[in-house]
Amino acid sequence: MTEVTATTGNPFYLNQIGEVTTSEASNGMLAQEDFLTLLTTQLQNQDPLSPMDNAEFLGQMAQFSTVEGIEDVNAGIEALTEAVSNNQVQTAAGFLGRSVLASGNIARPGNDGAVRGMAELQAAVSDVTVTYTDPTTGDILHTQELGAHSDGWMSFDWEDVPTEIADSRSPVMVTVTGTSETGTISAPVSVFARVESALGGPATPNITLLVEDYGALDSLEVSAFR
Repeated sequence: MTEVTATTGNPFYLNQIGEVTTSEASNGMLAQEDFLTLLTTQLQNQDPLSPMDNAEFLGQMAQFSTVEGIEDVNAGIEALTEAVSNNQVQTAAGFLGRSVLASGNIARPGNDGAVRGMAELQAAVSDVTVTYTDPTTGDILHTQELGAHSDGWMSFDWEDVPTEIADSRSPVMVTVTGTSETGTISAPVSVFARVESALGGPATPNITLLVEDYGALDSLEVSAFR
């Protein structure tokens, strides 16, 4: 009678496999190719009088596929996180040295030496006056008469800023007023302010901008930049 060696007590029958390396055995990790090789050998050497149960066979395959699938998902998440982080770094770098529109009336000359911003008129006015003042002394530095304007946003620019103010980038306070049907109105002002640094990371979808004179500003709140 032919002697049959039973292997059901040793489902992977490692003694007959030469492909599994010492490092793989030591760390307990098997690649998919190793698993299939072991399973094939198990089937070839199983006891014909007590063959491997189909449910056990399918269970081992499903378990390996699940673990491999989780590893693939984790690898995909890591790759996506790295891509998002790299994109945020590039976006943050693009803001450095530029100016963003910040809500407030303290402005400084930009790279071109001009003071720029926008005001939101709450009603139509027959005339608009933009006044630029030294915030420390209260002295009026410059005044612009811009004529009639409808309600909504309007822009203002002071381009011929004196050299001593432009070179030192001294702060300037801006006020915008107008004459409407109900009298004189004061418009909320936003000015272009320089971005000094930017912070971002994979944990947040946005970038925090550190803006001169205004501190931290969420990049999602920025409506305009130059």
